[in-house]
Amino acid sequence: MSACLSVAVVLISLVTGPGCANIVPPSGGPRDSLPPVLISAAPRDSATGVTVQKIVLNFDEFVELKNATEKILVAPYPQQTPQVESRLRTVTIRLKDSLLPNTTYVIDFGDAIVDLNEGNQLRNFRYVFSTGSQIDSSEFGGTIILAETGKTDSTMFALLYRKQEDSTVAKETPPYVARLNGKGQFRFTNLPAGTYYVYGLLDADGNKKYNQSFETFAFLDTPVVVNGTTKPVTLYAFATEKEKKREASRTGSGKDPIRKLIYTTNLKANAQDLLDTLTLSYSKPVRLNDPARIRLVEDSANPKTIQLINDTTRNRLLLLTSWKAGSKYSLYLDKEYATDTSGLTTSSNDTLQFRTRQEEDYGSIRLRFKNADTSLHPVLLFYNGDALTGSYPLTGKEFYRKMFLPGTYKISVLYDTNRNGVWDAGSYFTKPRRQPERVVFLDKSITVKENWDNETELELLPPNN
Repeated sequence: MSACLSVAVVLISLVTGPGCANIVPPSGGPRDSLPPVLISAAPRDSATGVTVQKIVLNFDEFVELKNATEKILVAPYPQQTPQVESRLRTVTIRLKDSLLPNTTYVIDFGDAIVDLNEGNQLRNFRYVFSTGSQIDSSEFGGTIILAETGKTDSTMFALLYRKQEDSTVAKETPPYVARLNGKGQFRFTNLPAGTYYVYGLLDADGNKKYNQSFETFAFLDTPVVVNGTTKPVTLYAFATEKEKKREASRTGSGKDPIRKLIYTTNLKANAQDLLDTLTLSYSKPVRLNDPARIRLVEDSANPKTIQLINDTTRNRLLLLTSWKAGSKYSLYLDKEYATDTSGLTTSSNDTLQFRTRQEEDYGSIRLRFKNADTSLHPVLLFYNGDALTGSYPLTGKEFYRKMFLPGTYKISVLYDTNRNGVWDAGSYFTKPRRQPERVVFLDKSITVKENWDNETELELLPPNN
């Protein structure tokens, strides 16, 4: 034995002792950033004449499935949910429906398959086979836009049906389903040539059917003939009514610890916006007992004429008056001025004190628009974050307001078909069918600074046909 080798043996003995040496894998090196690779499949990918309902996919490394139930789509869409599982380097799919004759099947995994060690996603992975003698190759795609905002929602699905009747989308599962990407786009591949009816759905209950009026839905007015690659389409989605939120259930003794009518206001930093209405909001609907029991006084001495409106939900009282800039106000609420649906009133008189903003707290705004077509009845919608802060009909190529609340705004344009000043949803089941009014989102922010003349030039984009 050489001297060097002897020294190495002695050193190992000193470190590990008389027992066996621990084997430690080498550390360091570049991190694995590659997704799993399919190396074989049974039946093979794009096989024809398939009769088996069990499919085994083999990969080059250990894999696992993430949210398989939500992410994996099978076309034609199955009546029974397939069983999908992973073990070591394999993914196994068991189709529970009987296979249709002369049909091309597509199993779209999305990004459900990841490698076990690093979690690298195998994105947009599809497996295709046919029970007939050929693989269908027609493709068709498009975009779904939320009509009320001009934005998109990647949680929606695109649906294709082979027939069109009033009840089809409510009672029958679509044969073809595709998910949307982050841009609201969808694509169907390996379709048989033919005529299709196209819909979009934000599926609240997971059954891929449009059977609840608060589900966001879209439809194309005319059928699409798919033969090869067909021109993309655009659908505009809407919900005919808002989803009602359930009130949290009460626990404990069942007694209400607060025996007083409680309200919140829309005041910010205890200041009233000169351009807004003072609003009192309640947790339950209220009935205004006597308007005379509510009084507003300006600068401690000047009673103000007010108009009170109990809005359609009856959860808000709106107080309309003319505001004076930089003034102090006191709102006097006599006890029993209002009663909520549980019979609750205030136990004593209440006073709300606040001030109004100064005119210097606002900035002027002037927007000049290119290509403004006022015959389409555009209405400017201003958003601060997700909150709609104002809507203004555009009657010319320029929009100007002397006083505008400072902030950063996104602008959308509502094309107000019926000229009622608000966005109107579409109608599918009521004849004649009606598409929703369209809103175009202008992808540019404007910032309004206080006590400043704010001017911006924008391009007014028309609605897509």
